[in-house]
Amino acid sequence: MRMSAIPVVGITGGIGSGKSSLPRTVTRFRLHIIDADAIAHSLLREPDMIGQIVQEFGTRILNADGQISRGHLAEIVFGNRPEQQLARQRLQAILHPAVRKESLRQIQAVPQDADCIILDAALLLEAGWGDLCDALVFVDTALARRQDRVSSSRGWSRDELERREQCQWPVDRKKQIADFVVDNSGTAQESGRQFEEVLQAVLTSFRTQDSA
Repeated sequence: MRMSAIPVVGITGGIGSGKSSLPRTVTRFRLHIIDADAIAHSLLREPDMIGQIVQEFGTRILNADGQISRGHLAEIVFGNRPEQQLARQRLQAILHPAVRKESLRQIQAVPQDADCIILDAALLLEAGWGDLCDALVFVDTALARRQDRVSSSRGWSRDELERREQCQWPVDRKKQIADFVVDNSGTAQESGRQFEEVLQAVLTSFRTQDSA
């Protein structure tokens, strides 16, 4: 079932793959980008959400001004220890339905002059949000390059990247499920050109279905 009269393209890939920056290289199409991670961060500042998470994890996850400390929360939920896995499931049970609801609201509110909606979500597949999308694109980037990116942009060590990725599906599994793959090992212009070709294919298929 379609969620919008405009095609929705979900982007997935490993951490640091450059999937969030890829749509910004596109010039041929009018894209409306929905950032599910930004939605989650915004929700974490809402009093009702703060209350639910404090009820689940206690005040240890708050900083001095009463807001949720994402760093403290990350220590609790990221990792493979049984208590971390359980904590992650409990957090996702609170947060994911709210993120999905807001993502869907934004999808349905996109101006009709957009060519394509891009759904950028780190846990797109893990959260089961693939049904919101008409096509899935995997951004393929070598591990060494992804490590360099997260080291420079987030200050993560190799161990931290591995710890975070262990909480997601393996990149090979994401790649197998995707409808399209964009090789992001070259320049931004090369990757952007590939992505524009993918978007053209999605739009053509979408319009063909409409006219059938």
